Amino acid sequence: MWVLLWVAVAIAAAIGEVMTVGLFLAAFAVAAVITAILSIVVGSIAVQVAVFGALSLLGIGVFRPIAINALGWKQAEQISGSVSQTHLVNKRAVVTETVDGSGGQIRIGQGEFWSARSFDPADVMQPGAQVEVVLVDGLTALVTPVIRPMREIEDQAPIEKGM
Repeated sequence: MWVLLWVAVAIAAAIGEVMTVGLFLAAFAVAAVITAILSIVVGSIAVQVAVFGALSLLGIGVFRPIAINALGWKQAEQISGSVSQTHLVNKRAVVTETVDGSGGQIRIGQGEFWSARSFDPADVMQPGAQVEVVLVDGLTALVTPVIRPMREIEDQAPIEKGM
C-alpha cells in the first residue's frame, strides 16, 4: 500500500532533479526507491519515514559531494552565478560614450563594444580617452583612466633652448 506513495515520491523527485540539476533531489529519489522496496517487507510507516529521512541525509551529505567531485561540477559550483570575463581584465580600451560612475561605453580592440562604468565613481572619462579594464561585473566593464607615464609627457614637451 505504501509502495505507491514512495514510488510517487521517487518519480516527483526524479522529475524535479531533471529540471534543477543540482543533485539534491536525486538523493530523495534514490531514498524513496529504497524505501518503496523496504515498504514491501516493513509495514510500519514510522520506520519507513525514518529510513527515508536517514537515506536522504546520507545521500545529500555523503554521496552528493562525491558525485559532484566525480562529475567535475565542483569548479562550476564555486562560480557565484556571474559569467567570468577574466580575459578582459588589464586590457586597454577607448571610450566611445562618456564613462562615469553610472555608465558609458568602451571599445576593446577593433569592434568589441562593452557597457562600462568607472571603477572609481568620481572618475569621468570622455570619448576618445584610453582606459584600462579593472574587472568585469556581469556584462559591464569597470575601468580606470590610463595615465600616461611622465617620460612620455616629457618626450612631447617643447624643448626650450638658451636657459
